[in-house]
Amino acid sequence: MGVLLRSTDVFQGHRASVYALCKAGEGAFLSAGGDGVVVRWELNRPEEGRAVAMVGEPVYSMALDAHRQALLIGCGSGRLLVIDLGSGVEAQVEHVHQKGIFRIVPLRNGLLACAGGDGVLSVWQWAGEGMARLVQQRSIALCAEKLRDITLLNEGRLAVACGDGMVRILDTGSFNGMVEADGHPGGAYGVCMHPTKPVLLTGGKDGVLKAWREDGSPLHAVPAHKGSVYVVSVDPHGRFLYTAGRDALVKVWDLATLDPVARSQRDRSGHTHSVNAAIWCGEQLITASDDRRIRSWSMPSMR
Repeated sequence: MGVLLRSTDVFQGHRASVYALCKAGEGAFLSAGGDGVVVRWELNRPEEGRAVAMVGEPVYSMALDAHRQALLIGCGSGRLLVIDLGSGVEAQVEHVHQKGIFRIVPLRNGLLACAGGDGVLSVWQWAGEGMARLVQQRSIALCAEKLRDITLLNEGRLAVACGDGMVRILDTGSFNGMVEADGHPGGAYGVCMHPTKPVLLTGGKDGVLKAWREDGSPLHAVPAHKGSVYVVSVDPHGRFLYTAGRDALVKVWDLATLDPVARSQRDRSGHTHSVNAAIWCGEQLITASDDRRIRSWSMPSMR
């Protein structure tokens, strides 16, 4: 993996680890973490972050509902907050999880799912128009460990990366379990769907990147990071897979072969501590870290 990623900008201002990122319209994104502050950033103005919410506790996850102008926030205590972005007011607070909410993912038909640190998957439905309220539909105990990631699959199915090492696939109609893949010793932390093939891609505490058929049978395994893999996701063009983890590195892989393409360095040109989250914002990869910094990355080899 000889090609090095180049960090184009650094977004600084958080006073603790940054755990969560989400897109916030064209050329903008939100960040949050251990300091409990949600900050809006413009890609072309990295020095001008603007606080849009003060949560008062660590934030582990976020999701933006652009239609309702609602920001959903998963907190370290297990609280689920709904912020009206028009007014900045806390419109709803639900405390359904006993531990932190690690992922919030919109599903179909106004549903959304939350991955809880208590091993519970909670399912919610928007009720009403405008700034509607969330109504809990289901609470499904999947394991005794943390649920770390969720991704929506084809044909109304959902894959959940679980702290007991399993990757579980559920039907989103009944939320019954369909498939279990014994994914990663010590815990499965990241999961995504291949954009054109019936293949799951996962990472976990073992530092291995794995590919699976949707029936749970293994296809491929690649040693990826020296430590836990927290992020597994595909770029918007469906050409490359990116991973990030506890070793402070961001790595890029050829999606067709899972061959390594590029990587960051663990020095001043990259992150120096665990990389916890990553998103694509336009053509820029955005990453967030325990080093309290957010970085954007240029990937000339992808053009």
